[in-house]
Amino acid sequence: MNKTQEGAWYGVLLFFLLVGLVAFDLLDTRVGWIGKLLVGIIWGGLLLGPLYLIGRKRQPAGVDMDERDKQIIKKALLASFAVLAAMIGVTFVVTFLALGLKSTISITMDEVSAVVYFVLVTFVLVLSLGVLVQYGRGKLK
Repeated sequence: MNKTQEGAWYGVLLFFLLVGLVAFDLLDTRVGWIGKLLVGIIWGGLLLGPLYLIGRKRQPAGVDMDERDKQIIKKALLASFAVLAAMIGVTFVVTFLALGLKSTISITMDEVSAVVYFVLVTFVLVLSLGVLVQYGRGKLK
């Protein structure tokens, strides 16, 4: 498994950790500050540990990324941006159809933050899955 694949698996892990963070945030009324601290330390280790493993070089003279890896990343980025554009387009069209042209809507910053968070987490997931699918789900051909 090369660094591009490791980074993609890290992106999938990051997606689930970030979704878990939202779920934990919704349950934070039942957990005290010590529980939050422990969960934060665990999540921090799960987020930062793989970065160290991906970032280190296995062979000092080895190649980290070749042309095939660059092409795979470009295609996955293109797919991620296409999904991002589709999500934004669907949002505008649904809002227009639901409210019409002359109505206004009031939203809070929490709602805007939640939408941006959802879009970014989805972008990371699509990018990671795009890389893994192009590699044949972890098998080099």
